[in-house]
Amino acid sequence: MYLNASNIPVIGFTGTSGSGKTTLIEKLVQQLSHRGLKVGVIKHDAHRFDIDKPGKDSWRFREAGATTTLISSDQLVAIQKRTAQPAPLEALLAYFTDEDLIIIEGHKSSPHPKVEIFRSANGKAPLYGHIQHIIAIAAPAEDHTRLEASQLPLLDLDTPSAVLDFVLEQLPHLRHP
Repeated sequence: MYLNASNIPVIGFTGTSGSGKTTLIEKLVQQLSHRGLKVGVIKHDAHRFDIDKPGKDSWRFREAGATTTLISSDQLVAIQKRTAQPAPLEALLAYFTDEDLIIIEGHKSSPHPKVEIFRSANGKAPLYGHIQHIIAIAAPAEDHTRLEASQLPLLDLDTPSAVLDFVLEQLPHLRHP
């Protein structure tokens, strides 16, 4: 089990673009939240993104040269920090201090355990064997025969509860919050 500095378990989901990572994670977060668990999510974005809106105060502060801006309301906090290079995953994990579980989308080369999301309809090869720390593959049932050579547990991507059961098997203390 991989833990962040606050001893919160971490599990990742990785796969090629369009494989269904976000859709699956959304369903898992929903199911875990309904069980009363607090779930944090880190999403790696390989493209440049901006959550701010041009002309808004926080955007203006950043454009003026602020290296970090923090926006807060009664119910939400957002931090934007300029970085000269990609932030190390450990630094990102440090933001999470009171969650029961952290789910990571992406960060393929990091050492946390990962479930690969695979869909042959994407026309892309599986990642297992090319990246480390894959502990299972979630794929549509019709792709399972193709993936048997991996000798990894095969999960039905179209049955999120089966993927959730696997995650909870890896993290037994989360089964009964």
